[in-house]
Amino acid sequence: MVRVSGSGKELKRICWLIVAAQLGACSPAPEFTDATGQTVALDHFAGKPLLVNYFAPWCTPCLREMPRLNALAAEGEIAVVAINYDPTTPAALSKLAKQYQIRVPLLIANAKASLPFPRPDALPTSHLLDSEGQLKQTLVGELGQSQIDALKASIRHQNN
Repeated sequence: MVRVSGSGKELKRICWLIVAAQLGACSPAPEFTDATGQTVALDHFAGKPLLVNYFAPWCTPCLREMPRLNALAAEGEIAVVAINYDPTTPAALSKLAKQYQIRVPLLIANAKASLPFPRPDALPTSHLLDSEGQLKQTLVGELGQSQIDALKASIRHQNN
């Protein structure tokens, strides 16, 4: 038999710490901040394939591919998000979205984000995740329509 000293307050405190830790583990840590200042986790996009695109406003190929990413997202087969490569603010992202008519969610990665891929060395870089959040493909460079069509075909092939 284990004897608990005192009035059991220490045991009660330990139990509450365990419960708090388990509850905290149940909800994913926010990995991003969007253009409205809201926090977002990658889990928010679970259930369908996700293309995560790293871009920067100074990157001409990044901006050139945005209309194709808008169109891909509008089709609904693959969700698309774009992560700003450099430190920025939600207000700056919102302004950028309006200026370049970007309709995919623009995100800022939080410093402690735990992502299934490394921060890229070149821009633009896109990571394709399956519907369960597993990394399936990494593409470096501007996505042309032929690469987007190949992405869609690979997703259809995986789902069959």
